[in-house]
Amino acid sequence: MIETLFFPFSHISKEQLKIVSAFFHNITFLPLVADFAEDPLLGQMAEKKVLQPVFPLAQDLGRVENQARSYLDWAKLHRGNEKNLKSLLKDQPYFMEDTDISSIQSQIRSGTKKNKTSVDQKKAVQDPLLLLKFAQLSDVQNEGIEDELKVLEKTRSLLFSELTGETSEKKNEKSRPGSPGPDTVDPGRRMTRERLVAWFSYARQKGVFDGPGGMPLLVTTSPAVLDYMVSGSEGVINALDIDSIKVHEKDCVNKGKWQQDFFQFLKEIILSKNSSGVALPQADDTCLLCGQIKVCLFPEGCTKAFFNTPGQSIAVCLVQLKS
Repeated sequence: MIETLFFPFSHISKEQLKIVSAFFHNITFLPLVADFAEDPLLGQMAEKKVLQPVFPLAQDLGRVENQARSYLDWAKLHRGNEKNLKSLLKDQPYFMEDTDISSIQSQIRSGTKKNKTSVDQKKAVQDPLLLLKFAQLSDVQNEGIEDELKVLEKTRSLLFSELTGETSEKKNEKSRPGSPGPDTVDPGRRMTRERLVAWFSYARQKGVFDGPGGMPLLVTTSPAVLDYMVSGSEGVINALDIDSIKVHEKDCVNKGKWQQDFFQFLKEIILSKNSSGVALPQADDTCLLCGQIKVCLFPEGCTKAFFNTPGQSIAVCLVQLKS
């Protein structure tokens, strides 16, 4: 059994969910929330088993949320005081202990005078869960901004079409599936290495690599993540690279069977470490949606050195859609 995991993000956006659900029938996800009560879409996808969330322990989540809240409270109080912030973050970038506001203020007063950090303090910054929490907060905020910009662009386009008398037929030609779409911000470009190291560390804590069977299949929508992993590793096998592959649209009745065949196709490639001789399943119907896929195999040696995953090889699958 090959475990399929979405990585290295602790938040999955609507666009990322659309992409992975086009290729995979279900996928494991490590969200940093107690449940999906505040996100109906993710809740629905979890009920349908498209997403299989592995939620954090209540005490772990409570701890990092308190730490993150303390930092944000401190940032609000000292907005604009970048000098003290940089001085504090230089030695202790993620507050691990004594994170109430009064304690943080005390750290600033003493820390800016002496540029010394104890061994315990240096160890304290190594908290993958806290880094992932900050990354999650950033990703959620950026998704909200992107959604607002898309609404503005849609409104602007509609007004322009009305002013110029552009027909709906011409507009449909411009938005035809398979044609290049607008650039989407890749969250994996921000703090790529830190995200990866933190995610692998947390994933090991959650035991997601402990299941029996073959190597895990890690699925990402971030080209930056895969590029970083390949550039920092040796002996990587480029097992599959398809620039255009037809996939089924959301409500297509043929989608489920194609996804099963597609996953079997990936399993054979991962196990044989080669795509030659393996038949790619075809989506031969009226669906117009197309995507891209790339699969890289990381042998045991490079993953041990790069991500501290001893005794295990991994397969990384990059998937994207063409709008």
